[in-house]
Amino acid sequence: MSSDTATPPAFTPALFAIYDLSVSPVTFDVMNFFVLANLWAMRAGAAGYHVIFTAGPGGQFRDLTPKDKSLDTDEKIWRLRHIMATHAHIAKRCLGVSLYDRRDDFGQMLRAIHPSQLFPPGYTQSDPKIPFMLADLFAQNPTAEELDTFAPHPSATRKVDAWLERYAPRGRPVSLTLRSSTIETRRNSNTPDWLEAAARIRARGFDPIVLPDTDLVTAGLDLGAFGDIPSYPLGAIDLELRAALYSRCLINLADNGGPAFINYFMADSSAVCFLPVEKLPEAVTFHGRGLDRMAELLGVAPYESFPGATPARRFIWKPDTLDNIMDAFDAAVEFLG
Repeated sequence: MSSDTATPPAFTPALFAIYDLSVSPVTFDVMNFFVLANLWAMRAGAAGYHVIFTAGPGGQFRDLTPKDKSLDTDEKIWRLRHIMATHAHIAKRCLGVSLYDRRDDFGQMLRAIHPSQLFPPGYTQSDPKIPFMLADLFAQNPTAEELDTFAPHPSATRKVDAWLERYAPRGRPVSLTLRSSTIETRRNSNTPDWLEAAARIRARGFDPIVLPDTDLVTAGLDLGAFGDIPSYPLGAIDLELRAALYSRCLINLADNGGPAFINYFMADSSAVCFLPVEKLPEAVTFHGRGLDRMAELLGVAPYESFPGATPARRFIWKPDTLDNIMDAFDAAVEFLG
């Protein structure tokens, strides 16, 4: 072999990020886990990370919170496949994703992984502590670069651009992510006020677009639900198209957080999210707590936002009334110039 042959680069191992469904929810909170895995891989100098979802003993899911108990096993499996795992496809440093229905099979594979490649560090099947809350994330004092975890593929962005040419003719799209779930219905968005806000936003020269709730779309109830305000139902069932739409919108307004929180983890994406201050989730209240508990789960002080927040990227600790929606929109517009 010639002496001037280039030396191949040293192999850099990846991490294996374990999301244990015996102790973790089948909700959009999984995005926080991806961000934590991304952060850990960057700080460890790893090549990236491979996410593994593993079922609990007997193939069961967590059954702890009111939300857990409201979903049957079939619904949890659907969410695992169509919401949870799809985060891997838009996560920048995620190298792959695996789903284990049988915990014993996962256990055999786990024995082949070196402990230094595990996230969370020290994970064991008998003591599966999984960080998936914003409080876990913000406790690590992440940098802006570490928080920039997700990005849609260019093909998804092209599809959204083609849609926007037709339905956002002024080239100033503003998304409104609304909750209208069959679970904890009292938490649903104040849709009449949101639609009036959409009309006012359009009157100011912008292109409002409703991103409807997945429950509404899968039941076919989104058709005609928003009057003459365009909606993008594909984004409710395809996470990559949702992320692409968010990335193209000047301002992303949302109620109740959930999927819209992904904007906080995409560089330069707007995220103005109303928190359910007058319609707290049962997961917050079932221990008799209130706003202070919600703040703890978000990893911030009550009425505060996350580090580095701006008028275009922040939490809104107010009810989603017309006046509050327009105030938040106006503040974001003024900030963005």
